[in-house]
Amino acid sequence: MPITKTPPFVVKEIIMGISLCILIFAIIFAFPLLGVFALLFLPLPVLFYRLKLGRNSSSAIMVISFLVLAIMTRGVAFDILYFGSLLMVGFILGECIERHLSIERTMIFTGLTIMGSAAVAFLLYTMFQDRTISAIVSDYLTHYFNLTTQLYTDMGIEQSQIKMLNSAFLLVLPGMFTVSFMTTIWINILIIKRLLLKKGIALKSIENLNQYKAPDHLVWLVIVLGMILFLPMEAPKYVSVNCLIVLMLVYFFQGIAVVSFFFQKKKSPVALRFFCYSLIAVQLYFLILVIGLGFFDNWIDFRKIGTQKQ
Repeated sequence: MPITKTPPFVVKEIIMGISLCILIFAIIFAFPLLGVFALLFLPLPVLFYRLKLGRNSSSAIMVISFLVLAIMTRGVAFDILYFGSLLMVGFILGECIERHLSIERTMIFTGLTIMGSAAVAFLLYTMFQDRTISAIVSDYLTHYFNLTTQLYTDMGIEQSQIKMLNSAFLLVLPGMFTVSFMTTIWINILIIKRLLLKKGIALKSIENLNQYKAPDHLVWLVIVLGMILFLPMEAPKYVSVNCLIVLMLVYFFQGIAVVSFFFQKKKSPVALRFFCYSLIAVQLYFLILVIGLGFFDNWIDFRKIGTQKQ
């Protein structure tokens, strides 16, 4: 898929890609609330230019942007690690899309590759800092809890409730982090799909995402993990809760695929789609409804029913 260009044009495109990454960095640091949403698009410049210019040019964009990031973050380990991982997401996604991997393989391969690389990088960082992993994580969480405690206090929340919220956060942290990371990958796949379609490029591996269906055996895994929650042991409960959170994301993807399928079948206007997707994003009840839709789709197969009626 890489398109051969003259060197001056390639240099101009590389500069444009780096500039887009730096712009996203600037938004993240200048406007923290808006930066939460800007983070979702951080892999996109690297992904777009990986497909447009090829491996070498996108590597240059990723590396130079990472160096600028290191300067802007002033060496804050977790920020560098997380933002750098998002840059790498764009590169790995481009590799998977170029090889026409299925959506499941693309998601799993990208997620495992990035998380594995981040774990190795973090381990090397602890060795150079001559500190244990637990000490670094503890310092970071202490700093985080100090900030959130101050925020919750300003909002008028009692100290007992703040402790409960912090305990709940620690319980679901691995699952929520994985969900956040995989959602970022999914959103960037959706965006690059739109950009490619505008250029007349349709890839079969990501073309019919509204036909996505989770493997049937995952239903039994959800049931088993749900039963583990009733055990008196804390460690299995901790693992089960976080695994269930990740599986709920899988069924959310299936549920949103069902919703997208019917929007496409009914040729719903863009305004209606945007309104419904916004409700799903901001309203917990609609989010749970979509997850339930994806879960029960394994038995009911809503898209088949819609096709038969058609």
